[in-house]
Amino acid sequence: MYVVLNTDGVVHSVSDLSAVGGVLRNNKREWILGFNCFLGKCSVTTVELWGLLDGLLIVQKQGYNKVIIRSDNLENVILICESKAEGSKNTLIKRMQQILTLKRNWFLNFVPRETNWVADALAKMAYQVVTAYFRVSSY
Repeated sequence: MYVVLNTDGVVHSVSDLSAVGGVLRNNKREWILGFNCFLGKCSVTTVELWGLLDGLLIVQKQGYNKVIIRSDNLENVILICESKAEGSKNTLIKRMQQILTLKRNWFLNFVPRETNWVADALAKMAYQVVTAYFRVSSY
């Protein structure tokens, strides 16, 4: 049995505040777990990488052997997959490559944004909760 991990990140265009989210499902598309995390100020590339790494670490800790990892950030999927031979200078990418190298049945794929809406919603939820807290506490 394989599991599917979808991850995504959001970055506010004005404040640069960001959050990540992800969902893990079984091969019948049934929910196993979801996660989200507020990151603070990050670039779009960095927040998407953090979402992937967080998801990989969660799946690794859960002990799954067959994993399909899905991201709607084509640039990052290419960076992670192509730079394996050369070795990336980016620490987040290096860490993900280490994990993926050890796992023979873990596959990273690009998916269109519209198929990644649950992970996107979880990321937006983390962002909205934290920004709502800051609005309330600043009064």
